[in-house]
Amino acid sequence: MSIRSILAPVDGASDNRAIVENALELARTFNAHVDVLHVRPDARDAVPLFGEGLSGDMVEEMITSAEREGAAKAAELKAMVEKLCQSRDVPMVTGPGGGEDSITATWRETIGREDELVAWRGRLSDLVVSARPGEDSSPMRALTMHAALFECGRPVLALPVNPNVGEMGRVIAIAWNGTAQSARAVHAAMPLITRAYEVNVLTCESTRTEPTAGDELAEYLGWWGVTPKVVNFPPGPEGAGASLLAHAHDLNADMLVSGAYSHSRLMQTVMGGVTSALMDTADIPVLFSH
Repeated sequence: MSIRSILAPVDGASDNRAIVENALELARTFNAHVDVLHVRPDARDAVPLFGEGLSGDMVEEMITSAEREGAAKAAELKAMVEKLCQSRDVPMVTGPGGGEDSITATWRETIGREDELVAWRGRLSDLVVSARPGEDSSPMRALTMHAALFECGRPVLALPVNPNVGEMGRVIAIAWNGTAQSARAVHAAMPLITRAYEVNVLTCESTRTEPTAGDELAEYLGWWGVTPKVVNFPPGPEGAGASLLAHAHDLNADMLVSGAYSHSRLMQTVMGGVTSALMDTADIPVLFSH
């Protein structure tokens, strides 16, 4: 089991360099390929928003200006990716054929809706790497991350806001409650789990989680040659999500593995939940799977 293809969407925000660098770091671990995708919005889609009361010439001028700005942003992003790959001796290729013992990258640029196209390309990848929405990220970032989680059928590595760059997955914490989503997350993270120096199973006590759940996962991981530490804890006053993060920090974890949205998104949004808490506050990378 390994990771061979990583999708890294970029939207022109200040964190894009760190997103690509982290994707390349992961790719080097597995001699994998990084597909850097930039989706330019179709300027004509905004016509209904600003076209009323304007002449046809004014609308066309605004569309042309928006297209020009979009092309300039894409050129800057492409140059950034090419420079990063050059500095890291990563060949940029147009398709497979580099062999299984080399890391490669591709620049991919298209026009459309970012969430739809990331979901489409994500289905053809082993992992999607992005970052939680920041102040200057695309307004589509949150929608894109949710589309990646719900429509790709692939795990999503959500980097924190203003992500650091460096090796991750040396100390892994697994948020385990026995749900199908957490099982998928563990399976998706297995290439990282089996390489980690230390693995911890974190189980928040609740009426829906069996007391032996953490020990049962530890037994399963044992068949993979992994001997994790099992930590059971009650939810704190700020909820299970905050408690998970606090215990992950206590263990010096540099990655958290978690299922995503075992309850509906509406319930998570209205009533809160672990996934929403991690999406809002996690300051370490979280590998999610739905």
